Amino acid sequence: MAYTSLEPMMEYFVVDELGYIAYVSYKHWLWARDERKIVLADPVCDKKHFEIITQKFLQTYPNVIFVQSSREFAQVLNQLGFEVNQFGVESDISIKNFDLKGKQRAKLRQWKNKSQREGVVIEEKPIDQCDNISEIKALSENWLSKKGGIEYSFLVRPLKYEKENDVRYFWAYKDKQLVGVATFDPIYSDKVIVAYYHNIDRLSDTAPHGTSASIVLHAIEVFKQESVEYLSLGMSPLCLQRGFSNELKFNKFTRKGFWYAFENLNFIYPFQGNASHKGKFNGNKKPVYISTTRGTGLTQVFVMMKAIGMF
Repeated sequence: MAYTSLEPMMEYFVVDELGYIAYVSYKHWLWARDERKIVLADPVCDKKHFEIITQKFLQTYPNVIFVQSSREFAQVLNQLGFEVNQFGVESDISIKNFDLKGKQRAKLRQWKNKSQREGVVIEEKPIDQCDNISEIKALSENWLSKKGGIEYSFLVRPLKYEKENDVRYFWAYKDKQLVGVATFDPIYSDKVIVAYYHNIDRLSDTAPHGTSASIVLHAIEVFKQESVEYLSLGMSPLCLQRGFSNELKFNKFTRKGFWYAFENLNFIYPFQGNASHKGKFNGNKKPVYISTTRGTGLTQVFVMMKAIGMF
């Protein structure tokens, strides 16, 4: 059955006693004449139920694109006969032992020191305690105007201007003016928050270079005091790690196409800038995958990007 109460822009296929699959529906007169379901991430269930819940979903919706699948779920799809292509990497930071020592995080130290010298002050407070919501909206709208004017709402959750349970907000000010904001969504295990996902980043034109990284570093220190296990920096699309998919049923042509896009199509999406920024944190990288029940991986990536408004 379909279910629509968790995140409004998503739909949910719920299997009682097992879990659910989150997806969006997309139909286009040219690119997707037959409606396609685009599944985001793994099924939300015990991993031992991945195969059965996926089979039930496919019985109802046979035309599917699976996006941002973990290694474990990709292996299940591989066993079910899908073509499984690496789509990028996810980066996360183990918070307990995180520090800024060493050559690999030298750029982070430089950014943090520069923002401090320029008077950037960072604080955390819930969005419903902010006095000037119009200031936040103006900052966000200006930032989006430099990114094509689109608020993505599939691979990331859009910025909301009202309180959401357990979402954390960190604000950067310079001369008492808002110059940046970052939001962090909770990640649960057995109903306990064990980690956060860095979801939203917004900066003003006047934000000193390094403000974004400084906000994340400040959040890490706060989370460390709370014994949070890790921070996810999210996915870097089309940033591929060699050797991770050799035993899966991947498509060599698709992989070459991904490499080409990463190197040459940054006017569509900042693939290299995204990967470079997250790489400065020197976190743990895990491959994520895209699979499809119809067509080549390249075709399905195009459909997925079109469906979520990336161009």
